[in-house]
Amino acid sequence: MKKISEQLASLYFTTIILIVLMLWFTWGILLAQSNTFGHGFDVMNSTLAPAWFSRTQGLSLLLKLWFVGLCVVMAVLAINLVFCSWVTILKIIRIKLITHKLIMLIIHLVFGMVALGHFGSFFLGYRYENVKLHQGQSFALKDGHILIIKDVHFVDNPQVLGKSPKELSPEKYHHNANFSEVTLSRNGKPVTSGRIYFLRPLTYKDIQVTLKRFTPPKGINKNNHSFRKPGVKLVISKNPVKALVFALFPAMIFGIGVYTIMTWGNRKGKARDER
Repeated sequence: MKKISEQLASLYFTTIILIVLMLWFTWGILLAQSNTFGHGFDVMNSTLAPAWFSRTQGLSLLLKLWFVGLCVVMAVLAINLVFCSWVTILKIIRIKLITHKLIMLIIHLVFGMVALGHFGSFFLGYRYENVKLHQGQSFALKDGHILIIKDVHFVDNPQVLGKSPKELSPEKYHHNANFSEVTLSRNGKPVTSGRIYFLRPLTYKDIQVTLKRFTPPKGINKNNHSFRKPGVKLVISKNPVKALVFALFPAMIFGIGVYTIMTWGNRKGKARDER
């Protein structure tokens, strides 16, 4: 048993897992760029993991197997992380407190929490992709919140919306001047409001409203003059673990930096001794 635990905790085993993980991600990138499976990855990006396995989404069996395989590789990496923390770090600290070993243990724990949080984002909360709305329209979220489009402010010629982003020059399309005013309400009472720009979303607790693009106006409507304005295409998501992941990730990077500084002198000393 001791030999097995040492093998699971070894750096050699960690290297093998990371190589497999890198190859698995490379395979996923190639699948995403193919015409056959590209749409499937769009579905995966726009919905949570439970929906990927439903019959309504029609996700191919290969993409399902790719995701399951990714989960298996990450689970093996988690096992390696546990044994590495116990065998090579925690036992040493119990015998003698070594500061840089303690920091490395903390880094391992934080990395594990970041990985769990990222994995949880596939299953927790919700995500609505490509929500098309015009001024005055609303969209109900499944947690009871309602998103209302108060105004769409578009200073450029709406005809540019029919062109591809590569054809739009800064003179024809002003990213910083075009925005939409939105309000998020619950039980008939506004809870937050603000402007959303391209790459500048509105965030309220775990909810994020992102402006994906503007849509061409529908033309003059006798009952609703707001349809003369462009509409918006939004991505609305709720990720309960997002704040935790974003808080822990910089802490992990900081810990790696501290560990590198603390052990740098020891490495230089060993290099001189070897000479």
